[in-house]
Parts: sequence; structure tokens; C-alpha cells
Amino acid sequence: MAELYVNTQSAQSVAGPEEKGGATQVSEYCKDLLTRGREELSVEELRAERYFLQRQRNVEERLKSLTEMKEQLSHELEEKRKLLLLRESQQQVLHAASSQTSDSCRPPAVSSFLIYDESQSTAARPAGNSELLDEIFLQPDDTGLSLKIQFPRPDCPGGTTGDLQTLVDPHPSSVPQEPGSYTTNKLSPIQETSVEAGTWSLLEDQRQDKNQNQNQDQDQNQSQDQNQEEMEPGPAGGAVDACDPEARQQLLDICDVTSSPGFHCESRPLPPVNSCLQLGGNLYHIYSRVVDEEMFSIYKGATNDDNVLVKVDRCRVPWDFHQFRRLKKNSSVDSLPQISCFLFLDGCITVYTCPPDHMFTELTECEDSVVRKSLLLLQLVLELHSCRLLHAALRPSILVASYRGLNLERVFPVDWSSSVDVDVQQDVTSVQQLSSAHSYIRVGLLEPTSPPQLVDLLGVAETVHLLLTNSRMVLVKDDDGWTAERFSQDESCNMFPGTWKTWSRFFRSLLNASGRCSMSVLSDVTEQLSLLLK
Repeated sequence: MAELYVNTQSAQSVAGPEEKGGATQVSEYCKDLLTRGREELSVEELRAERYFLQRQRNVEERLKSLTEMKEQLSHELEEKRKLLLLRESQQQVLHAASSQTSDSCRPPAVSSFLIYDESQSTAARPAGNSELLDEIFLQPDDTGLSLKIQFPRPDCPGGTTGDLQTLVDPHPSSVPQEPGSYTTNKLSPIQETSVEAGTWSLLEDQRQDKNQNQNQDQDQNQSQDQNQEEMEPGPAGGAVDACDPEARQQLLDICDVTSSPGFHCESRPLPPVNSCLQLGGNLYHIYSRVVDEEMFSIYKGATNDDNVLVKVDRCRVPWDFHQFRRLKKNSSVDSLPQISCFLFLDGCITVYTCPPDHMFTELTECEDSVVRKSLLLLQLVLELHSCRLLHAALRPSILVASYRGLNLERVFPVDWSSSVDVDVQQDVTSVQQLSSAHSYIRVGLLEPTSPPQLVDLLGVAETVHLLLTNSRMVLVKDDDGWTAERFSQDESCNMFPGTWKTWSRFFRSLLNASGRCSMSVLSDVTEQLSLLLK
């Protein structure tokens, strides 16, 4: 370290000078800050020390925030569970109330019974003569409840009707009664025989009425099912549904999916998905749930090295694993994620792992242009159809974009529940065999005998419309055929100056593709959109 020598007398007043040969030596830096015991650090060492201290503080703050977030999520999860239990209990109460209402119009087998606290005063008990010969009392047990059952009287074969009442003592008796202890008012032999005969007679009448009502309900349900089958288009010629789990499992047994790399069997039920998930010796950190549907849920997470997407399926058929491997095997671009599947006793979990230097994000959250995202979606469908796969349910919520750095490279689906492998499902030859096509058939957009590939073209149109306008596509029909309502107006009335004609041709081509090869239509619209990037 360089040092400065000052020969002027004014420099002698500086604190801590050192005199050498009549000259005053002044250090350019503060030695106290660099001294650690007897060792003097350099400025670079001091800077490094300060950097690592700041880094340690940042790590501690990050850990603290993650801990707080975990506690908050745990609290929210507990609140959701309580709310779910409350809703289930309410549904059970409503179901019980509806059952009681439906039975109230029928002759009751016995009179309704009342539960009340024996220790309560007479005024607090239900109205009525407590000394009737057709009553049985169960004394209070350790819960503080007693039971009173009214049987039909001989002079009233139909019995009396009343509401079920529960009177609970918040402070039960401190002396517990023996379970099953009770007292009865004795009946004469004639009265006892009359009560028994009246009771069994009413029970038999009610059983007959119940059977008659059940038969009527079955006839009504069969009639409704027949009407529903007439309204809803079903598989042609009684063919098996393309999404039938049993049929799919038989096909996978033939393909021997269980011997594929990345497939694992677990002899336990599906594990709960919390902040961490242990699968096959790997620990997955779960960040959020991005899709939640009746039969599956999709979560965003990460390992120590890569981003992952985890799909928890409540069906034991590993169809997603089979379909994605088929796509990956026939894909010309090596940027699709790695896939692994874990089969459990009551479902399966599919894990999509990012390729090196890649990152996942939802398609709707991409900041790239709609044209770029649409071209990648068209590329995906072209690859699917070229290897004889149909997705049959394309929509933005299940489409994921893969980035490498700042470049958007791929779009792929993480749900294949409605998909078809035409190679092994050769009986799927028309759209009426796909449940996802029924709404299009009802409005007349598709004919029941149209090729099943057309469903993917409509899925592309709906997805691109949502990305472009942030709204659902409304179908309209004019002299030129079907189109999207937002692109059926004049160019001067539209929000897309300069590109409206291209988008209008795009939607018309996809929505009026009957009689054309799907790959030909996809190639044409890809060429049209590519002009917008030039």
C-alpha cells in the first residue's frame, strides 16, 4: 500500500502521525478497520468479508419469508379443510331433511320419537301425556341424554306424527347410568298384542308403499336416461368410448408401458400433496396448484436443480405417460421435458421435468407475441397428427410453454385425459366417439361422422382466440361459413388494424375444415401466420 510523505508543518497536526527522519508519514487508509487481532487485511479481503455477511443476511431473510409463507399456506389449508367438512355436513343434513320430507306423506311405521334430558323440568319437556302406556323411557347415560319412544296406541292404529326434537343438557348428570338401563310402563297382555299387531301392520304397509315408489322412480329414471341418450350423440354403432379406462388399460397392457424407462410402481395409496412430495427417492418442492379439476390436479414445483410440473391423477391408468412418450419419440425437436410416472393403488402421478437450462410457465402468462405462441401451438398439433395422436381437448389452462433463456421454444400439454392414440385405438373413426366434440355437433359445427382430427383444429381456434382477445370464442355463421364473432365484422370496426384479414382467414380455415386433411389445413394457417413475423 502506497504511503504519502508530507514535509509541511501543517501535516504534523494530523492524528496519529509517524515521524521518520524529520518527515511526517500519514497512512491513506484507516488501519483499525483492516486489523483483525495482529493480522491486517487487505481492502479486497475486507470487501469480500462484507459481501459474504450481506449474502448470509439475505439467505436468512429469504428463509424467514419462506417459513412465514409455509405457515400461512398451512393455515389456509386448515381453513379449507374445515370449510369442506362444514359443507359435507350441510349436504348430509339437507339430504336427511329431504328424505324425511319425502317420507312424511307416507303412513309412518311408528310415531316419531323424541330425545330429551330426563333431568329437565316438566315444562321443558315436549308437550303430551308422559303417562301413556305406549311409551318407553331410556334413562340418561353419561352423555346426559335420555330416549322416549312412542308406539302406536290400540285406539289409534295410524299412530301420531310429530317432529324429531333433541333437548341436550349442557351439564350432564355427574352420576353415569349403566349403558342400556331403562324403565318401561307395563302394558296389559291385550294392549301389548294390539300394539305389536298394529306396528307390524303399519310396517308391512310402508314396505309395500316404498317398493311401489321405488319402481315408479326406476321407470322415471330409465325414461330420462333414454331421452338423454337420444339428445346426446354417443359412440357410433355401440363402439367403446375412446376414454373408457378399462379399454385403455387393456391397450397399455399390450404396449407393456410398465417396462418403460421412468415408470415406477408404488404399493401404497396416493400421497398427500403438501409443500414437499417424496417420489422415487426424489424430493419435490411444491409451490402452487395451477389446475384443479374433478379427476386430476396439476402443481408447479421444483427439485434442487430443475423446474417440474406434477399431475396427480385419480385414475390408475397411466395414459398421459404413454401419450407423451409417443409424442417425444416422434418429435423432431429435442426440447420436450423428461417424463416419469408413479403408479399407486388408487391413482398415478406424472412428473414433467425441465430440460437443462429451460424453464416452465403457463401459456397464458407468456410475454411473447400471440403470433409466436400460435405458431408453436400449430407446430404441436402438426406433430401430434403426424404420429397419429389426437389431443381432443386443447385449452389454455393445460398448455405449458418451455423457455430457454429468453427464447420461447416449445408448447406442450400436461393433461392427456381426452387424447386418442389412433394406432392402437383404430375403432375411433369419427368425432361422435369423442365426448369433447358433442357440443360442436349439437350446434352443427361438426357432423357426427367428421374425422376426429377436426376436434384439435377447433381447440387451436378457441385457444388462439382467448390469447388474442382475452375472451371466449363465440361462433357465428354467415354466407361464407363459420367464423368467430369478433372477426366477422368489417375491418374498420375491428381492434386489429393491419392484421384483421389474416386472423379472419385463420379462424375461417380452422372452423370450416370439413372435407380437408387436417395437416393440410394446419400447414396453410401456419404459412399465413408466419407472414406476420416478417
